[in-house]
Amino acid sequence: MTALALSGLLGGAGVAVGGPQASAHVIQAAPAPDGTASAKAAPSCWAIKQSHPASADGVYWLQTPMLVAPQQFYCDMTTDGGGWVLIGRGREGWTFYHPGQRTPGNVRNTPSGTGAFAPAALGGDTVNALLNGTRVDALPDGVRLRRAADATGTSWQEMRWKFKDRDDWSWTFDANPSHPLSSVVVDGTAYAGGSTRDWNNNSGSRRVFTYEWQGHGWEKGFSYGAGQTGGSSSGTSYLWQKGSEGNPIPFTQVFIRPKITSASYDAVPDAGTPASTVTPLVSNATTPLPWGVTGVMGSGVGEEFLEVQALGVLGDTVYVGGRFRYVQQGAAGAKKEQPYLAAFDADSGEWRSSFLPVLNGQVWDIQPLGDKIVIAGEFTGVNGEPNTAGMAALDPATGKVVPGWRTTFTRASGLAVKVKALDVQDDWLYVGGAFNHVAGGSPLSSKVWAVAAARVRVSDGRPDEKWTPHFDQPVVDLDVSEKGDRVYFGGFFEKVNDKPANSFAVVGTSTPAALVPGMGDWKPSTATANRDYRQTVAEVGDRVWMGGSQHDFQLYTRDDLTKVTGHITRGGGDLQASIVKDGVIYGSCHCPEFVFNGASSWDNTTGWSNAHQINWIGAWDAKTGKYLPNFAPSIDSRRGDGPWALTTDDNGCLWFGGDMNRGSWDSATGSYQWLGGFGRLCATDAKAPSAPSGLRSTGTAAGNQLAWSAASDNSGSLSYEVLRDDRVIATTGGTSYTDATASGAHKYWVRAVDAAGNRSASTTALRLEGPGGSGDPVVLLARSATWKWRYDGVDLGASWTAPAFDDSSWASGPGEFGYGDGDEATLLPAGTTPRHVTAYFRTALKVADPAAHKSLLIDLIRDDGAVVYVNGTEVGRENLPAGPIAHDTTALTGYSTNAQERTPVRLTVPAGVLVAGTNTIAVEMHQYDRWSADLSFAMTVTATPN
Repeated sequence: MTALALSGLLGGAGVAVGGPQASAHVIQAAPAPDGTASAKAAPSCWAIKQSHPASADGVYWLQTPMLVAPQQFYCDMTTDGGGWVLIGRGREGWTFYHPGQRTPGNVRNTPSGTGAFAPAALGGDTVNALLNGTRVDALPDGVRLRRAADATGTSWQEMRWKFKDRDDWSWTFDANPSHPLSSVVVDGTAYAGGSTRDWNNNSGSRRVFTYEWQGHGWEKGFSYGAGQTGGSSSGTSYLWQKGSEGNPIPFTQVFIRPKITSASYDAVPDAGTPASTVTPLVSNATTPLPWGVTGVMGSGVGEEFLEVQALGVLGDTVYVGGRFRYVQQGAAGAKKEQPYLAAFDADSGEWRSSFLPVLNGQVWDIQPLGDKIVIAGEFTGVNGEPNTAGMAALDPATGKVVPGWRTTFTRASGLAVKVKALDVQDDWLYVGGAFNHVAGGSPLSSKVWAVAAARVRVSDGRPDEKWTPHFDQPVVDLDVSEKGDRVYFGGFFEKVNDKPANSFAVVGTSTPAALVPGMGDWKPSTATANRDYRQTVAEVGDRVWMGGSQHDFQLYTRDDLTKVTGHITRGGGDLQASIVKDGVIYGSCHCPEFVFNGASSWDNTTGWSNAHQINWIGAWDAKTGKYLPNFAPSIDSRRGDGPWALTTDDNGCLWFGGDMNRGSWDSATGSYQWLGGFGRLCATDAKAPSAPSGLRSTGTAAGNQLAWSAASDNSGSLSYEVLRDDRVIATTGGTSYTDATASGAHKYWVRAVDAAGNRSASTTALRLEGPGGSGDPVVLLARSATWKWRYDGVDLGASWTAPAFDDSSWASGPGEFGYGDGDEATLLPAGTTPRHVTAYFRTALKVADPAAHKSLLIDLIRDDGAVVYVNGTEVGRENLPAGPIAHDTTALTGYSTNAQERTPVRLTVPAGVLVAGTNTIAVEMHQYDRWSADLSFAMTVTATPN
């Protein structure tokens, strides 16, 4: 969810709710919610237990402002005074991922027993919503672990973790370094603190370690120490161990007890809530690809000997470059030798066998350039063409060298040319790597001395002899500002133009090339010499990202390089590539374990704000630098080097390449997807549904009965949130809802929610009296209410207005009714001229206590004339003659202007015409003549109090 979304979900500030006819609306005090229904959701299990002490263990509805809509959770109402909410349970196999594990339904509906052994955990966002701003380290009772103490599950250990410094939730109990604990309580006895990764008091029952261990077959859980006996590999044992290694992993339940007894919600404005969308992340699951690249050219091993080092997209083709040898169809399919560079269909993933360039060295970067692609690397020739050392422009369909476009590089002392980075801006293609001279154009220019960086013309590859910065060591990556005024460089260098520049430099695009003044010094994450090189740089608006060694990804301001925040990965980690998509920056690394948010030092990783999992690629808010832990892709790497190239396509997919060999689980095949060096993660749904319409009251039997017209969504799967006064009270899959808990006057809104969590704008307010209501003026009948109607030219006589009249065969629909204006909710059959003169309408209105009202204010849209009846008695007419009205009586005047047709006429009627219970409202609409082009009818009924 975006930052804007949450603030808009429940409206603006204040507690008074205004109405169209009144300035304030008093919400009647309700009994303390007991959690037995969504409309009775409580702010915590603790609140339920305090207000309803007899509440037993079980599933209850909870709701906080951060949770937004009521949801069901399992509450332990017995242990230590009760009021605990279950957030996870299981035996071996915990992932400790922020998005959670399995489903919330698994957690609440199967809280214990052997059926609960497969771990299930609520997502971290849900846990934070249950906390509703309470710091984890401020929980009075800490985090509760209930661990089985014997194999049969008849004996249990109660443990309480008190966190030392933890604001919001994180599941990474296994992080290294780990979350510190200020104290631990075991079965009522307090002990000194430690960490969530491994707390150990006696190497037996008073030890809990959460990290994966080879002896457990790399399974995670809340393990005991070796002194705990009774473990086995039995599927029904509450103490699991892989074999005879000891250190059993017990079935464990994780609870928290936020003691929230009340919650304040902002009032929803009459206009309703705006649409909101989730953060537009790509999927955690890979989309299958039929082809890949395999094998490595040469005999070397290490980061420079990987299948894929470059990706680029032009139109519907993705280009893959690196050091691979083959293109291969599937894990065990046919393969063809096509080293260093290949092309694939961006939609289907099929290999484009017509693209067959011949290279003699590795490709490091690919840059789409109009109707061609430019490749860079350490090859000395392409297709045998001259002057293609380090760079070449290729025909995107065939791989042939483009005539008339040349750039070639040389390097001093016979060292190999390595062109590693390309970026285009305006008329120039900027180049970085390891070289000393560049020549290009057609005819070929003389050599230009340019050390590790240069720029060449987009039109023909000719170098700019006036823009030649000199780096003392190679450039690894570069990014040209979209503003066109500067270029960011990262690499191994220490000087630029003989001026200090520690692995990162900002060079102006004007000539001669010079360092941009006023830039502060960036902060390396390590004091180790030569271990602070930069491998990826990216400008995003007024921010600049950079990453590399040691294991850091940092954010700075564009103006002066003031540090905004930083992140350190541990368990592997150098940042290797980055790309921005939809306001999110993705950074890849050889980092399959943890990222420490807010950390600045790899040498001494302390002071971090939180720790989360990262799996080869992480996602951050590109503007704020906040880590987005819900992105946790299921991918793996052949030898642990991870992705070294990232790109995006027009389908919304993020492509990644390196030594990747495994994608996500494929339930259809019962196996993991095969990856040949590269894969793709495609966009998730981040589009709000359309808004529902026509919110109306359909009666008050058993409560306020609501109905509305359906919304639409690109996902095709929708539910609806019903809001009452200041909060969501229900979620339903249909287009109707009965609020059985209503008492007094209330306002309602409805909005659509798709499966991804995107919310539509809501309807405008519908104000209803509700069963037994009284007080301020309220709408008894909404404009969009459902009516029975008949328009067929038949003379119905006089009995049709009576409550006992049988209208079961009539058609029905919501207001407004008519034809010819294009704004009708229910379209009447206009037919051909001469048309019917009269249309008939009936609806039911339930009023619990007519004596509570003084007057009825009937606001009538009529085109042209109308008579209104309540319980068979005429209460008013408009634009019709006096005396008896027949079925063919025409209106006195034919309305033709918008003001005449759309301005309501108000009839004020004593409330004494009402009866307690069901009342019948009947209206007959009369045309001015049989050739009228339109007809309109709508009505609202508002009651003023006695």
